Amino acid sequence: MANRAYLYAKKGNEVVAISEYNYDIPIAYKILVSCNTKRVRSTIFKTPFKIALQGDFEEGVERLYAFLEELKQKGFISETELNERIEETRTFLEKHRGSTYFWLEGAEIYEYDGPALLGNLKMHRKILRIEKEMESFYQELKAAKPDERMEMIGIREWADCLYYETE
Repeated sequence: MANRAYLYAKKGNEVVAISEYNYDIPIAYKILVSCNTKRVRSTIFKTPFKIALQGDFEEGVERLYAFLEELKQKGFISETELNERIEETRTFLEKHRGSTYFWLEGAEIYEYDGPALLGNLKMHRKILRIEKEMESFYQELKAAKPDERMEMIGIREWADCLYYETE
């Protein structure tokens, strides 16, 4: 197993690649699927269980942008570096405007601690309380080494091609 979280978007009849992240589900993914979030069946893992999450694309993007602006104000990361990553994020996500929702596939991460279904239920509950998740993230960021902080956000991995292609 590759131990990655995968993020896709639904644009028309097509599911498009957005990003993948190793060994965790970063705060950016949680924020992007945090609007009108619901549990859904996976598009990459063949199971009858709802082990993926879906959330509104436009609202998720706007919430992420607001979070990144708030993050700048907190001063945990060099403003120059953060501005550069924010610009890359905007450029990448703007290509996908018109998408209806984000799709988070976290089964590989969930299975570290048990069944994917249970992991997805827990993640769904966390995302329903996204403000609390963001506050917890700020505490984690404050405790992290400065050279690790940028990576923790999850906005450096935008990609048009991911390990799994969807149907």
